[in-house]
Amino acid sequence: MTLVRRRPLATCLNLLIVSLALSPAACKSSGGSEGTGGAAGGANGSGGVNGTGGATGSATFTINITQSTAVATVEIVTWSANVSIDSAVIDFGRDQTNFEFQAPVDLTQTSYKTLLLGMKQNTKYYVRITAQGGGKTYVSDVQSVTTGYLPNGLPTFTVTDSNASALYAGGGFTVNCFGLAGSPGIPGATGKTTAFIFDKDGALVWALDLTNTAANNCSRARMSYDGQYLFAANFANSSTNGVVYRIGMDGMGTGTTWNLPGRSHDFALLPNGNVVYFAMDNMMANTTDSPEEVMELDISTGTSTKIYDEATDFGTLITSGMGMAHTNHITYSPDLQAVTISMLFLNTVAVVSYPGGKLLATFGGTKSDFSAMNWTWEHGHDVHSDHIWIFNNNQSGNAHVLGFTYNETNKTASQTLDYDPGIACNTFGDVKELPNGNLYVTFSDTGGFHEITKTGTLLRNVTTSTAVGYSEHRATLYGPPPPFAGN
Repeated sequence: MTLVRRRPLATCLNLLIVSLALSPAACKSSGGSEGTGGAAGGANGSGGVNGTGGATGSATFTINITQSTAVATVEIVTWSANVSIDSAVIDFGRDQTNFEFQAPVDLTQTSYKTLLLGMKQNTKYYVRITAQGGGKTYVSDVQSVTTGYLPNGLPTFTVTDSNASALYAGGGFTVNCFGLAGSPGIPGATGKTTAFIFDKDGALVWALDLTNTAANNCSRARMSYDGQYLFAANFANSSTNGVVYRIGMDGMGTGTTWNLPGRSHDFALLPNGNVVYFAMDNMMANTTDSPEEVMELDISTGTSTKIYDEATDFGTLITSGMGMAHTNHITYSPDLQAVTISMLFLNTVAVVSYPGGKLLATFGGTKSDFSAMNWTWEHGHDVHSDHIWIFNNNQSGNAHVLGFTYNETNKTASQTLDYDPGIACNTFGDVKELPNGNLYVTFSDTGGFHEITKTGTLLRNVTTSTAVGYSEHRATLYGPPPPFAGN
């Protein structure tokens, strides 16, 4: 049920008087409404406006705001204007004189549909549309909405800052998922699988139960290249039912599932919006003796194409060792225009050209191009044109984050970082360099998140009560995901 509070007639008349010189239809279809508590809420109205910045103009906006029925912190804005529009953004925040967020409007969407993301639960927000058209700027009246509640029983996050002023994007947003706890080798008890996003304050601003979807037992969640969708994938370490699942950021509908036998652990997104993943070449579980293949999933056709086969360069090493590489992490590096993969049992990160599928470099292990790079077991990694970061699980004992610079021409390298905060993390775990040079580290087993400087100074420690998957850390919930466009 939607609880609606209608604007009194006197208020409408006052608005009409104030706006009459700009738009005689300022009160057309007015009648603001707000959600109360966990009920879905919305705002509806029209308003005359004047231009700000550059040429001025007047327009009538008809605005409708409804709340997602699946994620009560997401508001859905549809609108129209009686003038031609070339571009538009929606500003929103808790202070109508200083909006916190800005959502770009995709004018190809029906009714200019735009999602408001990143809002805290049970909180009042103010919303304003700014549009450009014909060299003029139009600004709507301010509407208000109150977000609903996320489901009960979700873990909480505790934030401890050592130097908040040095954080990337003031703390940013973290995209991840619960659901690994209780899986083989991962501590904790099996519970619901939930994809989630928490903000710079450690507050959950988005959460969606994936337990009854194909992404149950989620180990990776990412936002799409256009920021419109959430992608999630299951662990599938000891089974062959690997999947990638996609659903709109409003959480509504059934979503799309791609069944990818032999896929496990991780996936990444490519500049063309497709998914890159790895799978056993015999479509068996990730615990079966066999090399793995790097695959590209075309999300428009649902077909997968092989990019690289580990047997090409590592086959002898794999078969003479543990019988498999146990690949567990994959990324795309814009610096190198390459896919990078972590092969746990080989203590190796390999760089493979994309789309060419040729081995470009090998870091760590017995085939390393750089003798100074050594570690024992790794998951997450981040490769750049002259340096690399490694999440070294260390097999037994505390996990370390290692940093190395390297010279591809001379095949020389030197270590720059050994970050050991005294946390054991035998499975998963990752490290990513942020655009300001800081590192974002996830200790998956214990549900811990550290933001550190590249020299290992702890800036922020976030803890929660259950195991998590790999992280995506973003400045904003709009636009391309990391490592694209500075997010």
